[in-house]
Amino acid sequence: MTRPLPHDADTPPVRSAADRERVRTKAARKWAYLISMATYVPLRHTDMERPFRDMVDEMFAALTGEPPDLDAAERVGAKLIELNCVDRVCLRITMDVLSGPLLTDEDTRHLAPDRVTRVLGALAVGFAEALRKRTIEQQESMIRAVKSVAMKATGAAKAYLAEREAIATELSLLRRQLSHQLLHDALTGLPNRQFFTTRLEEVLNSGNPTTLYRIELNGFAVLNDGLGSPHTDHLLLTVAARLRSSVAGEDAMLARFDRASFAVLHEHRPGRARRPLSPDELVARITAALAETTYVADHGFALTANIGVVQSPPHRAELVEFTQSADLALRLAKEQGPGRWRLLAPNGGDEDRTRLRFAAIMPGALETGQLTVDYRLRVDLADERPVSVDAYPCWDKAGTPDCTALAEETGLSPQVGRWLLRTASERMSTSELPLSVRLSRTQASAPDLVDTVLGTLADTSLPADRLQLAMPAVAVFGGQAMDNLTALACAGVRMAVHDFTGDPTDVARLADLPVGTVSLAPELVARARTARPLLTKALTGVAALVHEVGATVAVDGISSKPEADWWRRAGADTATGPLFAIQGQP
Repeated sequence: MTRPLPHDADTPPVRSAADRERVRTKAARKWAYLISMATYVPLRHTDMERPFRDMVDEMFAALTGEPPDLDAAERVGAKLIELNCVDRVCLRITMDVLSGPLLTDEDTRHLAPDRVTRVLGALAVGFAEALRKRTIEQQESMIRAVKSVAMKATGAAKAYLAEREAIATELSLLRRQLSHQLLHDALTGLPNRQFFTTRLEEVLNSGNPTTLYRIELNGFAVLNDGLGSPHTDHLLLTVAARLRSSVAGEDAMLARFDRASFAVLHEHRPGRARRPLSPDELVARITAALAETTYVADHGFALTANIGVVQSPPHRAELVEFTQSADLALRLAKEQGPGRWRLLAPNGGDEDRTRLRFAAIMPGALETGQLTVDYRLRVDLADERPVSVDAYPCWDKAGTPDCTALAEETGLSPQVGRWLLRTASERMSTSELPLSVRLSRTQASAPDLVDTVLGTLADTSLPADRLQLAMPAVAVFGGQAMDNLTALACAGVRMAVHDFTGDPTDVARLADLPVGTVSLAPELVARARTARPLLTKALTGVAALVHEVGATVAVDGISSKPEADWWRRAGADTATGPLFAIQGQP
């Protein structure tokens, strides 16, 4: 029997074909995956692995040949270029993936390392050469294409000079048409926002006095939903025509910004013989033009619009500041109601700008703890004895407007309400005085209000009868707010109504609600300071009617002894204000 020879470094080991197949398939799969992540390979996913598996076999064959088959390795590099692996990342991946198996595989590790280096170098040479040829071929192809086009163009120019001139004219018209489309509204043909803004900047830089009008149609979304786009497009064409007629004869540009929004740039150029229309005159023209009945789909419509107007100062104005002032003027006009307009100087509206700025940054202030809870005492007007503590949100920032109103504007009201209720309940859980929290309209109508309040009471150990929740009068007579009020009253929470204006109908409705306190609206308290006999009689009557339904009357903001005495005589029961205590922590 022949004994097997001992294995030495110059004799390759013997292993099964399955082991060899597994190692090479693993290397090919890794190679294909990394290349597919680095570049686009024009192969389907299912066909991706096959060419890389073939190239792995070719590289092993090139390495184990005697001498090493460098030409075969170069062909592998060229195949990479054919597979669109044309950047250095692909070459680096190839070197990283192949170097390991070629150096450590059972079939090759007995070979000298310089053989692997030569084979990989040959692959890189083939890669570079194929890339060079590909680049040259692409350049030559482009040159041939350019030459072909140039020859055809030259021939066409010589043969058809007249046609070329006609084509040039047509292209010029097409460019002007495209430019017009880029700068004008497709439906109405009016200048668009981009064109308008460019012209506005030119006018402002000229230093001439300028008036900017921002116009927004009222209720257009309802019309669009009810009539459909084709009919509302017809309506918009009519609106555009009437606005054009409104500014006819003026140095004015009319533009359409979006679906129902227009703008007018009214210049006041020096040397004109006729005086330009003032803002109220031009607004009157626009309002009258829109009010004319327009018939669409056999239905007549009379439109209204909110208009924001801003006038430039007698010197140059900044574009951004000027347009922001116009947007603010439009916003303020919309707050006043449909069909209203508002005139604003570029540096005017500082108070409104401050309010909007605080509204924008309020979510961050709540998150970072800048919002705090402040407290004020409520006293019995008969003997000025404290009867409860009112909690309200406060922003530790100079000039901050009413936090509750800001929360309503930002949509943060539910979150602020939950935070205020929990913070105040924890603070007042050990106090002998009841806690009173005033809810906004959104908070009072929240579907989860009852669960939130009862959960807070359970977590803070504050008894239900020591908590009073005041809901706004405009929300409490129906809907979710009324359901919440009734449910909380049944749970033992003391319920109240605030901002009550004394409307007789609302007084009658109070009799059907489990309300213990009615807080009069601030404007009633402010008017009472005039001490007019008729007003005194009216407010006294309101207090008497509230007492008739079994509720007490509360007033806020009392700042002097005579004012407190007046309200006591008028029938008020409790009050808050600077006269009674310093606002802050209880």
